[in-house]
Amino acid sequence: MAAMATEDEHLLIVGTYSENLGFVDGKGKGLYAFRLTSSGTFGAATFLNKPLLGNDVVGANPTYLCKSVTHDDVLYVVDESNLERGARVRAIRVDKDACTAVPLGESLATGDSSACHVAATETHVYVANYCGGAEGAGSCAAFHVGGDGSLKSDASEADLLQDASALRRLSALGKFVVPKNGDPERQDKAHAHMCLLSSNGTLLVPDLGADVVWRLNAPSLTPMAVACKCDDGDGPRHAAWHPSLDVLYVLTELSCRLLAFRVCRQTGKPLDKTPFASSRTLPRECYPPSSVNAPPSRPKSTCAALVVHPSGKFAYASNRAIGVDGLVSVISLSEDGAPFTSMHVTTGGRTPREIALVGSDLLLVANQDSSTILSFAIDQKTGALAK
Repeated sequence: MAAMATEDEHLLIVGTYSENLGFVDGKGKGLYAFRLTSSGTFGAATFLNKPLLGNDVVGANPTYLCKSVTHDDVLYVVDESNLERGARVRAIRVDKDACTAVPLGESLATGDSSACHVAATETHVYVANYCGGAEGAGSCAAFHVGGDGSLKSDASEADLLQDASALRRLSALGKFVVPKNGDPERQDKAHAHMCLLSSNGTLLVPDLGADVVWRLNAPSLTPMAVACKCDDGDGPRHAAWHPSLDVLYVLTELSCRLLAFRVCRQTGKPLDKTPFASSRTLPRECYPPSSVNAPPSRPKSTCAALVVHPSGKFAYASNRAIGVDGLVSVISLSEDGAPFTSMHVTTGGRTPREIALVGSDLLLVANQDSSTILSFAIDQKTGALAK
């Protein structure tokens, strides 16, 4: 999801799946657009539920989006597909008042498959590929941004498999070892799940397979070091900065925890080797008593998305429970940034894959398997959510 501000409301652009990929049975037809008022109410779906841009333009699975840093009418969207040259990424230009969109330049090959996240700077766009290559390991790709916001191909005759200016497979960063107490099905390979930037442009990449967050030079993607080391079986998925402290929050998909690391916001350099605090995202009774980071089993659940409120007082994480509606965890943050999960709110649907803040007043929750989006008003003192 990406919210683009207009004069008195927001235009919400929503990505979808159209294919059955095993973990999702997609029924979408492309990118959709909705009007969202400042009070959190939705207008009628634009075009009577017809897509803003169809699969013929944005690919079969246009899932993650991000806004351009320099052009307020440009978005970048990845196609989470397994094509001959990997997944795709492209720029689109949106007329927020007319609620129309057109492709901007060509769609480019990311070099590997299952592109699952995209982030932008003034000069480059970065894509996380969950898997790919001969060994199936994930990677990160960098793309040049043109003056008009479009993406530029750097394909050469020597490497026709991708258009990126740089491609870094995580398996090349060090000898991969399956975590001793990890998930053998999900952690048999390195898997990039997000691209997050520090203030100076250093790239941080959560690796679900290796239980680390990598630190890469950008835009060259040359390796630097491990920024954060999680416990075996954590499966780091997403990360987010505290708005003012040198604290990096890492959301673990498999163990359903929020870890707080001391990391320099400017450089992405770790200040400590281990997290200084952590909090489970689900109620205590959901977890077995055997281990501090054992995954929840009552019911089985995985975490998906993380956002930190601009006040720095609270954060939100989505939990995808199996067979029941999901939950959003409301996580209080102390003065030193330590997290404490204080309450839970049902998402009113199955598999809340994505959450997004609209300013400081609203939280949006997208339920993947229910095909619904809910808006919640945020209590500015407590972080509590209300429909």
